[in-house]
Amino acid sequence: MRISTSSYFTMNLAAMQDKQATIFHVQQQMATSRRIVTPSDDPVGAARALQTARALSVSENSLESIAKAQTRIKAESTTLEAIRQVLQSAKDTAVSAGTNPSTQERTSFANYLTQVYDDLRGYANSTDAEGNYIFSGFKNVSPFQQITGASNYQGDNAKRYVAISSNQQIQVSDSGQEVFSVGTANDPFAVISQFITDLQNSALTGAAFDAAADTAISGLENALSKVEQISDHVAVRFQQLDTAKETETQYKLQYEDELDRIESVDMLTAGVQLQLLQTTLEATQKAFINASQLNLFNLL
Repeated sequence: MRISTSSYFTMNLAAMQDKQATIFHVQQQMATSRRIVTPSDDPVGAARALQTARALSVSENSLESIAKAQTRIKAESTTLEAIRQVLQSAKDTAVSAGTNPSTQERTSFANYLTQVYDDLRGYANSTDAEGNYIFSGFKNVSPFQQITGASNYQGDNAKRYVAISSNQQIQVSDSGQEVFSVGTANDPFAVISQFITDLQNSALTGAAFDAAADTAISGLENALSKVEQISDHVAVRFQQLDTAKETETQYKLQYEDELDRIESVDMLTAGVQLQLLQTTLEATQKAFINASQLNLFNLL
């Protein structure tokens, strides 16, 4: 079977174009460090890579949610510790004031507790890194707006939750109503405010004053116990987040390894293949040029 000159040229041109396309494809693989440049390179592998990439994205989103939850809980934990210290100071002051203080000492204790009250109110109105009030529930308002006297809670009793996976949520806040026992005899704002009034009442002496001091001490002890209880719960949540982060990080690494195994190209093998393809193409081009010159000579 004889092959015409035009057919010969067409066949060789197509072969060289195929080799050039293959070289370009290998160059793309090396440039992207990916074996699968287009889905047609490996349809099954491409489908698995897509599925793994989606799982990796979900894992990364979960880690972002965990980080946000950790930030929120850390802010609450830090604030609760500050509140605990303030309440402990208030309780210690009430204990000291309950041992037959002089008029001057009562004034000094009252002035100190006024500052403690302001400090407590400041911590109760704390915000997190995103500017959300920590103890206001779902209502993003300053929860304790009363300047003096019993607390006037402006938030709600809702608790915020953050989804850290497709099937797990974790509580990231406690309402001020619960933390500060609003509306009960253990409301530290009411207890401190009342004891300041008692200290300033010079007519309140003897057994009556002792009873007032005991009431303040008891109320502050209960308020302190409540804050410590909530702090313990917050610590447990933070530990849960640490565990969830560790687990999700392992998943993320597994997905990254799997994706790398499916998509990555062996750079050494690809480099050898590219060199071989380029050498073959150059040889084919030279042979084609020589054959073309010979055919042209025969026509003359």
